[in-house]
Amino acid sequence: MHQYSVFTVQSFEAVWRNERVSDAMLREIPRLALEHEFLMDTVLLVAMIHLAYTDPVSRESLPIYLYRDQALRSFRQAVASISTQKISAVRAASHLLAVVSFAIDRVTKHSGIWVTNWLALAVGQRNFPSNGRLYGLSSSQTGSHSTGSLYGSFSDISLPAAVLPQIQDILPKEESDCDWGQRGTLYEVTASLGTLIAILGEPHEQLWLEKKIKAWAFDVVPSEFLEMIQRGNHRALIILAYYLVLLNLLPTTWIYQDVASHDMAIIEESVGVEWRKYISIPKMAMQLDDKVSIVQLLTNNSQG
Repeated sequence: MHQYSVFTVQSFEAVWRNERVSDAMLREIPRLALEHEFLMDTVLLVAMIHLAYTDPVSRESLPIYLYRDQALRSFRQAVASISTQKISAVRAASHLLAVVSFAIDRVTKHSGIWVTNWLALAVGQRNFPSNGRLYGLSSSQTGSHSTGSLYGSFSDISLPAAVLPQIQDILPKEESDCDWGQRGTLYEVTASLGTLIAILGEPHEQLWLEKKIKAWAFDVVPSEFLEMIQRGNHRALIILAYYLVLLNLLPTTWIYQDVASHDMAIIEESVGVEWRKYISIPKMAMQLDDKVSIVQLLTNNSQG
């Protein structure tokens, strides 16, 4: 708890940049954790993962897998028997697990696509209604219609949906295509991703853009698309490759470190030679060091 309260919560400030959220992380969540054991398991896991990151030498001696398995098991049990008394604690545990999802996969050397576990937590949060009170935020600050709350909402973007030309080429066009039944899901995801890329070229505050990047996962991505990624569907993986680039626009912290490069390497290997040409732009963007150049590359190519 000392690690969590003194060091871990402070490391989150670069992500939230909201004093009331930070205060809730520091005060309300530990208070709830004393009332709900499953949330305490999550808090201790988060602290353990952060400790492993800040002190790599001690990583081998820390019981990380024990803490992870206990936290995930007790969280699933809490979700299975959810009640009005538990809902705030469930949402708090879900948010904490999402915040450190990439770091957990990194520390435990998960061999699969790290974004998959993060998306699963994002989709799952839609089942937990939130009024924003846990984090001391009003409905106007969280977005009353937002399922992601802390990540903002995707519903207030005024730009029209637009399918990226490069992805348009890979979408199923004939009934004989094996993915014909999923064409609606693929079009929905690519259209919203196209809109997300389009707003990058608009004059918005950096924090607003960062929230929209995360809101795409927490507000928009349908569970069917997540299932396609989990099955290793080539079209879904190519679309995901474009989203991975956007993760490099998020704050450079231990939370998002190495995610995009790790997952891009797996996608490149998974899609095979004949599909790799469709991820040439994301791969090129991954080689760029500054965020301005990344945005320019993506927005220029979104216009054909």
